[in-house]
Amino acid sequence: MMTKSKIFTFLAALLLICLVFSQASPLPRAVGDKAVVSLPKVDGKITFTQIDATHVKAEGQLHKGIEENKPDDYFVQLASLPKKSFTELGIKIKVPGTDPWSASDSGLVGQLIGLDLKILHKSEILDSEKITKA
Repeated sequence: MMTKSKIFTFLAALLLICLVFSQASPLPRAVGDKAVVSLPKVDGKITFTQIDATHVKAEGQLHKGIEENKPDDYFVQLASLPKKSFTELGIKIKVPGTDPWSASDSGLVGQLIGLDLKILHKSEILDSEKITKA
């Protein structure tokens, strides 16, 4: 018959093994998770989709507020990150808005939720809204 100390040691070892195997690896990101930002001043919407474990695809279109066909003068800025021009993102202007566009980069959709996204003309903010879970 097993003594109390052996039973306790066995149960402790079993618990430790269960903890190690249940916490060994992070849960994979759900491919297809989405976040969205609606931009009423430029009548636009940008959707962010998790396309694999480490990359996010942004798709969007703006319908108004773009007055010049100069993509180097228009920018997208996410939170406090450096702004990127429409040219850098491959966004084509079709006055008074843009053609539908998409761009991919590394990241996680879950980390975008709650961040501010701004559309700028030179240094003037045309629209700014928070990203929400879709």
